[in-house]
Amino acid sequence: MIGILGKRSIHELVSQIDSSENLDPEVEDILVDIAEDFVDSITTFGCSLAKHRKSTTLEAKDILLHLERNWNITLPGFGGDEIKSYRKPLTNDIHKERLVAIKKSMVATETATKISSGQAAGNAKGNLAKAPANPLAPQI
Repeated sequence: MIGILGKRSIHELVSQIDSSENLDPEVEDILVDIAEDFVDSITTFGCSLAKHRKSTTLEAKDILLHLERNWNITLPGFGGDEIKSYRKPLTNDIHKERLVAIKKSMVATETATKISSGQAAGNAKGNLAKAPANPLAPQI
């Protein structure tokens, strides 16, 4: 395979960041491997997208879609209008009011349930106090 990003290119990139920095040969090899894997990944996925479109031609929009969705990489100047990203629709005021009403109803139901179960427990305690300790014992 022809090197996508050679060691010379890596040296140039590193020298742009810090001219006094030197990389170990092992690091250079790993960076070359990572670059080749990255390019292989995006071309393979781009081809899958082109095939999904029922096309035999790999287009820039296939690569751009993969880069934006999976790598969060945007390339300025390449058909941003063609790729529409999905955005969650904003909830309107009527929907928000309905949600508030539902929450109020749920709170009221929970409160009523707690009160009624509290009263039932109170009634049960009151009935126990009135009942004889031993139901078989003669009542006076």
